[in-house]
Amino acid sequence: MSPHGLALRTLLLGRTRSVLAVLLVGASLCVLDLFAGHIASVRAGIEYQAVIGARLGHLSVLRARLDGGARPMFAPGEARRALRIIEANRGVALAMPQMSVSGIASSATGSALFAGEGVAPAPAALPPRLQELPGKLAPGNARGIAVSTGQADALGLRQGSSVTLTGAHPAGPAVALSADVVDVYSGGAGETGKGVVMPFGMAQSLLDTDNTERIVVFLNEPDALEQRRQELGGALRRAGIAVEVRSWQEQSDTWISERGASDLAFDSVAGMVFAVIAATIAATMSMNALERRREVATLRALGMRSSSVFLMFVAEALWMALIGVALSLVGSGLVAWVVNRASLPNVLGSTLSQPPMMVELDFDRMLMAIVTVLAVALLASLVPAFKAARAAIPAALAA
Repeated sequence: MSPHGLALRTLLLGRTRSVLAVLLVGASLCVLDLFAGHIASVRAGIEYQAVIGARLGHLSVLRARLDGGARPMFAPGEARRALRIIEANRGVALAMPQMSVSGIASSATGSALFAGEGVAPAPAALPPRLQELPGKLAPGNARGIAVSTGQADALGLRQGSSVTLTGAHPAGPAVALSADVVDVYSGGAGETGKGVVMPFGMAQSLLDTDNTERIVVFLNEPDALEQRRQELGGALRRAGIAVEVRSWQEQSDTWISERGASDLAFDSVAGMVFAVIAATIAATMSMNALERRREVATLRALGMRSSSVFLMFVAEALWMALIGVALSLVGSGLVAWVVNRASLPNVLGSTLSQPPMMVELDFDRMLMAIVTVLAVALLASLVPAFKAARAAIPAALAA
């Protein structure tokens, strides 16, 4: 029988020590997979909040800075040309001009600072995900605005209320406009979106300009973000428009801070998990080699080479790791399914102050963990396997 066959046969005999080692490997990997899945779920929530909730889009197209100075805006004709080029890209689901505007909002009950977005009218037929964009404006109502619940509470506003918006900009005198509240929208926990959504023309009037600050781009396939970023930037530059194309990750402060913290946490947990697996396999293989020294000496006396003995113990360690990996995949999938099923009623609810815990299995990190644990098992088995292969036959038979 080959060394690999002998190794699998020995493992399948079910020694208690080997079974416990396999279970510990599987449980450790399951913990790592679920932790990675939770991180993926949190990041998916941050992406949704940034792209949809804060209306950052997947990409933002801005005029390039000139000599490190203030960022210029798109002139009207330039904005129309840029918008046509962007919409011609096959991967773009929606492109819309936007303007950030801030100032003072005054109602019958008081005044408060506001920070908002002026958005161009969206087409009637939107992809389902983009229909969740917060703040529904009334088509044809140039004075209609949508306010967040926080802004509405601060000013005592409700649908149908009137409010006066005064824009703040350094280039000229303040501009005051009267507006009607046509929608009050609520954001999720930790909302980073703007407090007011208004028609694009109203934002331009408040800033006393006819220019466009940026064009926000929503993609059909978010996974192709970098490819679309390169395509759009290249197409616009070839058309003579100097632009900077920024992704939502570069604009989201929450993503920037969370990514570093979660990567550090995952690396720490992964280091501990792989250390436990290495120690478990090394200790198990050392004890197995010690207990089976007479068996190994008999095989050597019958003609088995020392290299075959070495391969047998290494293969046994790898089989332990592979069976542990299989158990972890089953366990991770089962636990994730149970947790997500239990959380489903909370996801469908709309009155939560905190989002429910969800688990999305991160297959990229799971694959990385599988490759790493096989390498760890191989390295952990080298010393016990080498000692077993180099043991003297007479002394082992006499033991």
